[in-house]
Formats: sequence, C-alpha cells, structure tokens
Amino acid sequence: MHALRRVTTPADWAAMHAIRRATLFAPGRRKVDIVYDENHPDDHAEGHVPFVLVDDGEPIGVVRLDFRGDIAIVRLVAILPSLQRRGHGRLLDALVIEEARRRGVKELRLNSAPDAVGFYEKTGWVHGDWDPAELVGIGADCVQMIKAIQGSFKP
Repeated sequence: MHALRRVTTPADWAAMHAIRRATLFAPGRRKVDIVYDENHPDDHAEGHVPFVLVDDGEPIGVVRLDFRGDIAIVRLVAILPSLQRRGHGRLLDALVIEEARRRGVKELRLNSAPDAVGFYEKTGWVHGDWDPAELVGIGADCVQMIKAIQGSFKP
C-alpha cells in the first residue's frame, strides 16, 4: 500500500536524503556534478514540505511541495533507481495531486529534468514557462511544466 508521508522523523529524513543522493545527485546524472547538501535551508523553509513515498511502510520515493497560496511547486521528485518504471512515479503523482487539492492548490508547477519530460507529459503535465529565474544551478537544464488540478489552465 502506497502513502505519501510528511518527513518528520530522523529515519524519514535519512531515507529522503539517501533516495535523493541515489537518484537526483548520483555522479554523472547531470552535465556538472552537484554536491548534495542535506542541510539545505529550502527543506526547512516555511511552506516547504518534504514527503517520502512509502510502499508497505518502506520509503521508496521522495518529493517536496513548496506551497505558494493556490500554487505549489513540485521539487526534488525521485523514486529509488531499482524501483523505477514500475508505476511508483504515477502513484506518487496522484498522491501529490491529492495532497495539493486537500490544501486548496489549483495549479502545480515543476522544473523537469530533460530525461523525465516524457513521463510528465504522459501524466498530464504541459510545457509552460512559469519562472525563468528558476533555471539556474541544479535547474539550469530543466524544462518548466505546469499541471492544472482544479479549474482550467491555458498555457
């Protein structure tokens, strides 16, 4: 059984960092390797909520939602490499939408790694430039995408 659980315990923080390191910050993943900072202030900023995706209680994925009123930015999405391409990402997407709707969010935004764009397109995301200033550092090669989850969105 899959569930999206807010990161609060030391075990969940450790699992989140391990999954990010193994997936998003693995050597060779990007043109330039980026050193992962498990004490990055963005994970603790007001309105930023990290989650682990659990399957039968075991952390298998991660995501952070940065809430900005009726918009949420989806960040640092990852499924353990050994479990990718098995439907866990689709379940994570559905659980993120459920959580966002519960909090009154109408639109989700994200910066997709180029190799993940196809996945996001298949799950209803559309290309949309929402903040070019975000496309620096770790996000320099990303593609900005948007998903309306309440009402309608026109890119």
